[in-house]
Amino acid sequence: MSFSNDIYEIIKTRRSIRSFNDKEVPDELLHKILQTAIWAPSGKNFQNWHFYVLKGDKLKEFTEVYNEFWEYVKPTLEGKLKPKIIELTGKFFGNIGNAPVVILAFSDIIPGEEPITSMGSVFLAIQNLLLLAHKEGLGTCVLGRVEQKAEQVKKLLNIENKEFLCGIALGYYDRESPAPPRREGKIHWL
Repeated sequence: MSFSNDIYEIIKTRRSIRSFNDKEVPDELLHKILQTAIWAPSGKNFQNWHFYVLKGDKLKEFTEVYNEFWEYVKPTLEGKLKPKIIELTGKFFGNIGNAPVVILAFSDIIPGEEPITSMGSVFLAIQNLLLLAHKEGLGTCVLGRVEQKAEQVKKLLNIENKEFLCGIALGYYDRESPAPPRREGKIHWL
């Protein structure tokens, strides 16, 4: 796979990857990506993001919790997606596509600050992370947060006073996904 330095091309070719190979991701590369991702803008310059890198046993523990998310997500998909897609999604929840790394994103809880502002700042850094990983030949998939399990994730990592936002599965992959077309009518000029 060949990867561009053109930011427009990087944005247009990044895909959510749901099946990873077993090639190890070097810690130095993860460090480089994360240290660059946090150069995102943030509301009031709070820089309120926290990223927790899971590998090995801690990743296995998280995968068990993430598998439990499925019971909350599956009913929201029934009737909206084809049964085969629901089945594949369930498998992904079971093993996170065999990702060798999952990065969990948290936000500081800032008294008096609107939660949407804090969350938005973290998601700007997450977007940087996704694009940088793609630039480096890594696949990613954002793992949605399930409200019913957020406290369990915090307990697993012994984290207090932070809001769990999402996870990011990350690793090398063999197969690229085709790009779905962009929907019309999403940009409005006034």
